[in-house]
Amino acid sequence: MMASLLHQTRLPGPVQAIAWNGDCSSIAVSHCGNDVVLYEPTTTSLGTLSWSKVAVLEGHHQMVSDLDWAPRADQLLSCSYDRNAFVWTRSKTITTTKTAASTTASVPELQSSQACSNCRPHTASPSSSRNGTRMARAASASAPNPASISCTKSLSSGWEKQMVITRLTKGALCVRWSPSEAKFAIGSAARVVSVGYYDPESKWWACKMIRKAHESSVVSVAWHPNSLLLATGSTDRRVRLFNAYVSGYEPEASAGALPPNSSFGDCLVEVSHEGCGWVHSVTWSQGDEALLYAAHDAVVGYVRGPQAQVAVKLSGAAQLPLKCLEVVSERVAVGAGWEGHLVVLTRPSLQDPWSQAGVLGEHPSGGSTGEECCTASTGSLVRQLAQMHIAGGGSGAHGPKAQSGGSAQITRHTACVTGLHARPFSVAGCARQAAWHVASAGLDGQVILWDLSSYL
Repeated sequence: MMASLLHQTRLPGPVQAIAWNGDCSSIAVSHCGNDVVLYEPTTTSLGTLSWSKVAVLEGHHQMVSDLDWAPRADQLLSCSYDRNAFVWTRSKTITTTKTAASTTASVPELQSSQACSNCRPHTASPSSSRNGTRMARAASASAPNPASISCTKSLSSGWEKQMVITRLTKGALCVRWSPSEAKFAIGSAARVVSVGYYDPESKWWACKMIRKAHESSVVSVAWHPNSLLLATGSTDRRVRLFNAYVSGYEPEASAGALPPNSSFGDCLVEVSHEGCGWVHSVTWSQGDEALLYAAHDAVVGYVRGPQAQVAVKLSGAAQLPLKCLEVVSERVAVGAGWEGHLVVLTRPSLQDPWSQAGVLGEHPSGGSTGEECCTASTGSLVRQLAQMHIAGGGSGAHGPKAQSGGSAQITRHTACVTGLHARPFSVAGCARQAAWHVASAGLDGQVILWDLSSYL
């Protein structure tokens, strides 16, 4: 079976992190810098897909390491090596021009650098005598409705941000919204996980810390569908499951959803297969609520119950480790990493084991295996970097190039894949294009949309 590549475009820079909104009509990208760049798809006169920059979100002081977009609330979450995290929401002020103008004119503080409001949340100040100060602080004292969150960075960008009190001492590495979208998790190099939730009394996003168990950086987090359990992957070569129920700030947990006598931060499961490497990615499989994880020993592991087992040992054209995993359906999952290929994993039913069903983006001549494939991928990257250096960094903006020594177009990533997104089946005609199932993005700046109909 062969998967179909529907669209292949190149962004202006490498993709360190990428997030898609709920209907797949926008993407947020970190280009290995301090800003978050928002793009929307457009169709060219030739019928091809291109991405137009619509906003740049500023506020972080070091590289933005990860992004996640809540599909229903339309809130974008970003984290950075500067230890900070922000929740971004679309500004209501841009929907009505007169309202935006009058608000800006009446609140002179919003025209300044906003250093105070960007660095820390505010609470209401009834004793303030200035109307502008009262208006700015009253906005931050409202409920966690996306339309009411303050701490505005730039009204012209159409987005507002609210700071998260992460309480981290080292860089934030990964973020994920819970399925309920009422809280989120931030993994860090400080060997802890911050679970963020909105505190209505303080009027900001506060965090509780999971400090137990981890012996190294937490590089991946994944929420159970019930939003009560949190799985983590760490460079200490372990997969863990924690109680992440925040008592007092979310509805009472249903009976049996959590182990008896457990409390927030308790490590419920800690597993690893024999010879396991760093755990780069964890995700929940659909249907059986089991865990899939990708490790640095080029293995995809499977956790159901108190033990981990090797589900797939990568072979063929894909032998380097996977950096990210994404579940497409109950029977199909996709992984990608340093090879530049996308590996398709399938299983006939929920009771059957996972297996490697194919590799997306093999060389047009039929692909290569082992050391030859690794050398080809590395060579492509070296040539690309050399061209960028000679051309002053501009070669990445001209789209995919043909393979040297032939006329065949590159139909895969030429550098590490850093992000995967599975299109929800409920969303039809995403990105204003024909139906696609998986999108991949990598350090080569490419965004590729894949059709997996042959596997589904």
